[in-house]
Amino acid sequence: MTHVPPPMISSMSVVLHWLVAFGIIGMIAFGLVVSATPSGPEKSALVQTHKSFGMIVGTLALLRLLLRIREGFPAPIATLDRNMVRFSRTLHSVLLILTVALPITGILKSITYGRGVDVFGFPVVPKMLMEKDEALNELASLAHLNLAWMMVALLIIHAGAAVRHHFIKRDETLKRMLPGLRARP
Repeated sequence: MTHVPPPMISSMSVVLHWLVAFGIIGMIAFGLVVSATPSGPEKSALVQTHKSFGMIVGTLALLRLLLRIREGFPAPIATLDRNMVRFSRTLHSVLLILTVALPITGILKSITYGRGVDVFGFPVVPKMLMEKDEALNELASLAHLNLAWMMVALLIIHAGAAVRHHFIKRDETLKRMLPGLRARP
C-alpha cells in the first residue's frame, strides 16, 4: 500500500497555531489567577501584565486569522467524511474568531473602565472615556468571561479530536501540526 503524505499546512500557520495556542492557554490560566487575587496593588499589576500579554497574543491571533483567510483551510485528510470536515471547519472557524474576540473584549473592558491599554508601559490604545461606564463595563466583562469559558470548552473538544485522530483513527491529522513529525514536501 502506498503512503500518501498529508496535505501540507504552511510552516507559518503551524508556528502561529502553536504560539497562539500556548498564548491563549496561558492567558486563560493567568486570567484565573487575576480573578482570584484580591483588589489592591498586586491585582492591578497582574491586570496590567494580563493586558500586555493579551495584546501580544491578540496580535498573533489576528496574524493567524489573516493568514488563514489568505491560505484558506488546508485540504482535509482523505479519510474524513463530509460531515466531519464540515464540523472541523466550523470548530476551527469559531476558535479563530474567539482568539481575536477575546483580546477585543479585553480592550473593551479597559476602555469602558475609563482606561487605555498599555503593553509593558507603552500606550497602544488610548483612554476614550473620562470615567467608568458601569453598564458597558459589565457587558464587556461578561462577554470576556463567557468567551474565555467558551474557548476552554472548544479547546477541550479540539485537543480531544486531535488525540482521537492520532491514537484511535491513526491518521495524519496531528502529525501535520507537529513540527517534528511533519512530512517534508
